[in-house]
Amino acid sequence: MKSSKKAYSFDDVLIVPQYSGIQTRSECDTGVDFPNGSSMNIPVFAANMDTICGLKMAHQMRKLGGIGIVHRYMKPTATHNLIHKWFYDTDWGDWEWDNPTLTLAVGSIGQDKFRIDIILDFIKRDFLDFGKHPINICIDVAHGDSRHVKETIEYIRREVPDWKGMLIAGNTCTFEGTARLFDFGADMVKVGIGGGGACTTRIKTGCGYPQLAAIAECSEAGPIIADGGIRYYGDAAKALAAGAHAVMIGGLFAGTDCTPGWDPNCCETEFRGMASKRAREACAGFYENAEGISTLVPTQPEGSTEIVVKELMEGVRSAMSYSGCSTLEEFKLKARLIHVTESVISENRPHIKD
Repeated sequence: MKSSKKAYSFDDVLIVPQYSGIQTRSECDTGVDFPNGSSMNIPVFAANMDTICGLKMAHQMRKLGGIGIVHRYMKPTATHNLIHKWFYDTDWGDWEWDNPTLTLAVGSIGQDKFRIDIILDFIKRDFLDFGKHPINICIDVAHGDSRHVKETIEYIRREVPDWKGMLIAGNTCTFEGTARLFDFGADMVKVGIGGGGACTTRIKTGCGYPQLAAIAECSEAGPIIADGGIRYYGDAAKALAAGAHAVMIGGLFAGTDCTPGWDPNCCETEFRGMASKRAREACAGFYENAEGISTLVPTQPEGSTEIVVKELMEGVRSAMSYSGCSTLEEFKLKARLIHVTESVISENRPHIKD
């Protein structure tokens, strides 16, 4: 059955300026609260990709007020060592033992049970008895509206029924699929199919959904992370205006100083989709059905991760002030998006000649 419904993505809309009583963008509060009691100072997640978020990025994101989701493309024993280092290595942290929250990605219960059990063992053995919940889990499956994810959520909830950490699941791109994950027990859902900067799913399979429309529709089901398609800081503002609680950043962080393997002496750094041939070979030793690309990006200088976050949030706060909104919740309710013609895309960019 064919649909005549129109669905838009970031370049198809602009945020309409409205009357504003805000005198400076510093007045705009970017804090986010979630139903399970978790909160963030800024609505930004670093993507769980092996060239984007390891321990160093997670640490930096926490210092900046966001969250870094540590990728799962390592041996389960490496995940064990990473957790131990985060919480118990006195040379690593600059916090008290009972302060930090670590967010870890896992696969489905059918393929990644060993890693899941390692994480759950830490939760049960080291934290539940003390009433602490410093580990969040992100179930990272390309097609999240699936039996795989349902069974994984149910397993985690069954194994640690008293755990109050945040359980993120994804990815989805429809209201129905997102609502199902909430029904299964997710606290937050990652939304986006095929829109990532290093993803070729839409080209190879023809499957996906325009990202801004997916955000607007899926956010009606509950708190979501907009994952994919954010190429410019203004795209993040549009995602939040459309209803996302937070945005996930991958490509904008590529090559910055807190990414895994960053080397200031190298002029280029690899950035790759996790379904790319390069990633599959590196993480699994083989590849099949690659649905992503790998590329080299310029290596950014020291301090560049923080610069990206600060400039991103400057753009979000400015967008909030243009809409007369002092909080992100108000921004979601009050912001107006207008559909624009294709010619506006070129008008949006600087067009004076050098």
